[in-house]
Amino acid sequence: MRSTPKKVVVVGSCPVGMEVARQLMERGESVKMVDDLKTDVEKARTRGFNVEQINLQDDDALRRVGIGDGADILFALLDDDASNVFLLISARAIAPNLPIVSISGVRDTIVRLYAAGATKVIDPYRISGYKIYEHMHRSLIAETLDRTVFGRGDLDIAEIHVTEKSFLHGKYLDELSLSDRYNLIVLGVVDREYGDNLIFATDPKRHKLDGGDVLVVIGPEDAFAQFQHDIETEENFPGDAHS
Repeated sequence: MRSTPKKVVVVGSCPVGMEVARQLMERGESVKMVDDLKTDVEKARTRGFNVEQINLQDDDALRRVGIGDGADILFALLDDDASNVFLLISARAIAPNLPIVSISGVRDTIVRLYAAGATKVIDPYRISGYKIYEHMHRSLIAETLDRTVFGRGDLDIAEIHVTEKSFLHGKYLDELSLSDRYNLIVLGVVDREYGDNLIFATDPKRHKLDGGDVLVVIGPEDAFAQFQHDIETEENFPGDAHS
């Protein structure tokens, strides 16, 4: 475990930013969330987040929240790609060596984000198989970038198909604790009852896994192999009492 918490600035109080902030705080990091969009700021505050509204085009405001002096990592998680590019240009000019992480679902924008100074851009096109539509890019950052930016460059994405014989069948999404045993993070599920769209793990509605659903997880390749092996060989969820 790290003895000193990382000082993290999360720019963007949209659902992605809120989930990243929550995950990072749960892992013990020191998080500062900021945004310039009043509606997103107010929504985040109603959900219990301490978020500050600032002018993101003001370099002095960026410095005041720690960019260039104090922040260890910056997450650029604004909904608008162009805004993220502009933010990266400003932040990189202020802090040439600051690790900056962003996300985009558009390949051309990914190139621009790297050109603007991003250290890491998460590319949702690495997900194969299902067409998760426009919201998929927002889920990738939601539970994983903290691990990626803290030295885990071997992360990949996998789809786990749930069968009626699997120990996943009948489990609720919020009951899965795959991090400790498998080093996997649950992004969400393609719940066939609701169509082919990905439902984020942070969705307030509880979702039960049934045969035909697809669980989307992130982690290292060897963890996928172990998880898949257990799914195929164990009747009960690992850790449950066997009857």
